[in-house]
Amino acid sequence: MFTAVIFEAVPSFANQMVSGADLKKEIHAFLATKSFVGDPAISDARLFPNCLTGIKVKPMFGTLKTVELSCADPGGFKIAIRTNAVKLGKHVVSDQETNINGPGRKVLSQEANAPKRSFFLVLSRSLQKGEVLSEGDIRVKQTSNQNLLGYFTKASDVVGRTLKKTLSVDQVLLSRHLEIDWDIRKGQKIIIQSIAGPVTIENSGVARVDAQIGELIKAENEQSGKIVEGIVVSRKKIRVLTK
Repeated sequence: MFTAVIFEAVPSFANQMVSGADLKKEIHAFLATKSFVGDPAISDARLFPNCLTGIKVKPMFGTLKTVELSCADPGGFKIAIRTNAVKLGKHVVSDQETNINGPGRKVLSQEANAPKRSFFLVLSRSLQKGEVLSEGDIRVKQTSNQNLLGYFTKASDVVGRTLKKTLSVDQVLLSRHLEIDWDIRKGQKIIIQSIAGPVTIENSGVARVDAQIGELIKAENEQSGKIVEGIVVSRKKIRVLTK
């Protein structure tokens, strides 16, 4: 159990948060520098702590299909967002065309009427509900089926996550098949941060529900026993809403 009081000059709570819509603008600007456009998979209403040092955007896994947004501020954040990026132009863009690893990369040129082929993660063996995925449980499969939603292309997005239902071998892995990757879990020890003018107070607490960064959460203050509400700003901290 602890209580920490930090004195610093801070703006109002509203100025301490940025929305998913703001992050989308950062992603669009970044993609534009590479001659790409996209439709970032993030809710406009989701909230994140404002970043005084500036939000950094960089590609992940060597392509622009997923980018990492990070803030180096104390108590900052780091998240991965799927961009659904496509290159500006008349031809259909393949996954290889989003590769930005530098000179010598392989680029496939296709005609506009050629079928676009995508890569999906599928199961390499049948698995039961409640099992946790490992690298050996998945493999990549190429298909021209464009009707799937919520599929995965990177092993790092699914390894370590739990299945919500029993799946058969060679079945395409979809987001609805997996338990949500919560940033904070119910019962987890967390930091409860309250800001009043130039004073920041931090107490230890316990999360009462599961939540992700940017979501509203209830937590119990271990010192006072009171239930408070705040925004999740990292995997171990919430910021109490001020009235």
